[in-house]
Formats: sequence, C-alpha cells, structure tokens
Amino acid sequence: MQVAKIILISAVLMLLVSSRPVMAIWFEATGQAVIHNGEKEAARQQATQEAIKQALLFSGASVKSIQSLANGLLEDDRFEIRASGEVNNIELIDEIYHDDFVTVSIRADIFPQEALCAASDYKKNIVTTWYNINKRQQAAVGNLYDFGKVLANKLKEESQNHARHSIIHRVEPYYLTPLDTEKKATAFNLAKKTEAQYVLFGEILEFAVETPKTSGLAFWKSDQSERNLTLAFSMYDGNSGEMVFQTTQNMSAQWNFDLHASLDSNSRQLWDSTFGSETEKLIQSVIQSIDESVSCLPAYGRVLKVTGESLSINIGKHNGVKQGDKLTLFQVNQFFDAQNFPHRQFQLHPEAVVVRQVFAETAVVESLTGAPLANIQPNDFVARR
Repeated sequence: MQVAKIILISAVLMLLVSSRPVMAIWFEATGQAVIHNGEKEAARQQATQEAIKQALLFSGASVKSIQSLANGLLEDDRFEIRASGEVNNIELIDEIYHDDFVTVSIRADIFPQEALCAASDYKKNIVTTWYNINKRQQAAVGNLYDFGKVLANKLKEESQNHARHSIIHRVEPYYLTPLDTEKKATAFNLAKKTEAQYVLFGEILEFAVETPKTSGLAFWKSDQSERNLTLAFSMYDGNSGEMVFQTTQNMSAQWNFDLHASLDSNSRQLWDSTFGSETEKLIQSVIQSIDESVSCLPAYGRVLKVTGESLSINIGKHNGVKQGDKLTLFQVNQFFDAQNFPHRQFQLHPEAVVVRQVFAETAVVESLTGAPLANIQPNDFVARR
C-alpha cells in the first residue's frame, strides 16, 4: 500500500509551572490518503498510520510497526513503539471523506522523559551582550569600568571550549539591560538578528571592594581587602520568548592590588590573581548551569535562504551538524489561551531534508526525496529528529 502523504502536522507545547520544568506536548496530526477502488477503510487506516508515525517520530519515539492502535482507532494488528517519552493517549479527532481521498486528524499527548535528552545532539546557539555594572561607582577601584565586556567574552570562551549542549557563538558589542517586561520582545529581535536560538541577558549586581578594619590589639595584622562579585543571568528562547534559565551567583575573593592602582580588565595580572581565579570558577559554574538547562531542549536551526530546492540554514559544524543528517522542517506559532497559558504550535512540513554541505556555522539541505519544498521561506526552522 502506498504511504499516505502528511499535509499538515501541528504540535502544541503547553508549559506547566512547577518546581521542576515539566512539559506536556500535544501533537495534532492530520493525514490524507487517496481512496482506491472505493476502499475507504484502507485509506482511513493509511492516513491515520502516517499521521501517528510522524507525530511520534518528532516527539522522539522509535516506531517499530505502524499497523494499528491499541486503543481501538485501528483494530487489525498491533501498534508498537519504543518511546523515550510517555505516550499518555492517542485519540481520533476527526475524519472527513472527499470524492477521492480522506483526511484523518489525531491527537497524541506525550510527556517527554529525561531519556529524550540523548536525542538532541546538536549544540544550541546562544547570543549575549556585554554586561553592565549596575553600581558603576564600584568599578572605580582598579578602573575596571569595562569588566563586563571582558566577562562576556570569558563566558563565550568557556562555552565554546567546554559546553556540551550549547555554544555562545556571538557576543554583541554593546551593553544591554532591558526591563523584565521588555526581555521577551528584545529576545525575539536579537535572536533573529544574530541567528541564535537563545538570548542570554546578564548584569553585574555587585562589584564592591571591602577592607575590614583590624582590631587595635592585632596591630601586627594588615588590612586585607576582598572584592565581591554577584552576577545575574536570564536566558530566553528567541522563537517563543519564554524564559528557559535564570540564576544569580556570587563569590568573594581576596583583592591583592593597591586600591588606587589601575588595572587592565583583560590582563593576566588580574586573571592570574586570587580574584581572577575565583571569577573563572564562577564563570565555569554559570556555563555548566546554562548547559544543563538546555540539554533536554531540542536544537533548532533557522532557514536563511531558499535557492530552488536547496535551503541554507544557520547551524553548521560548530553545532555538530554532519553531512547526511536528516532534519525536519517546521514553522512555529505562539499564542495564549483564555487563562493566559502560553502555547506553541509546530507546523511540520511533509518533506524531510538531508544535509548536503556543512560549513563552520551554516549548512545546505535538500529534500530527501527530491520533492519540492513548497511554502518554505527564510525564518522557518529545521530540527534534529
């Protein structure tokens, strides 16, 4: 029997607020199949099978046999999957018969488990900017007014050298401290401008030097200065605008320099000191936290250019893309329900694409079957399946 052609698949992602991030993903799949020789039931099964197969594959399941559903949608054989996520329910939503084809819609409720993390083997692109020192007068000690600029580049270096699931691929050369109410819109714009999936906002909350006074009874002890450093970060999805990570981290370390001396924020003199060493440990902690926060999230790439049946995408060798990789094309829509809960709709394209050429930060993909990639435009997306 000829495999049915999917004309539209959409997935609604509902974020549930809890102490641990939990996502319930609703996949609504609509399949269409031609009715041959009046065999409506065969066409119905064919369309339903392909819709279920595509929805489950996109969610991370491995399909062994697409013959029937255990819950009675199809009754002839067994429907067997090996799923990394928990398939809660699969329901028949609708079936419409036309003159020579049938359209069937199903819904699958899937709760991903941690095993899904292994399926996301591409690094996610992150963009950030220089970090503003909120109490600017605190930078006067050492004349380190550009410390936030150097700090951002240190985070980028640490990310590129040691992160497994993400990469800060770009630091925009300016300070950016939007209000919390402005971060979502700012993330949309900055992600699109820089070809990033996530936008990392950061700021230096504390940068003060403290010199405790020794007791007169302990006159043989010299005053020992310490410098405090408190960093605040929040990261937003550049496609949906949702916040995916937030942390505040701080440390205090010995300040070995004259309080009136000027230092270079990027000098080995500073970074080889006790303060520099402790700051590097703080940077490592931040990058590790960011990496863990996105480890189970899917890696998306954006379509940059459409040339005939070839597409240029904004992920490449640095993200782990390899020639021959198969990717899924999709579009993303964001909306809010009556209770103001955020939802995301994924509209999957019926044609898979394969990577033909890989460059450092980009790649070229083509249709796996040679079929036209209809309705695909710049700023649509690809995902590792």
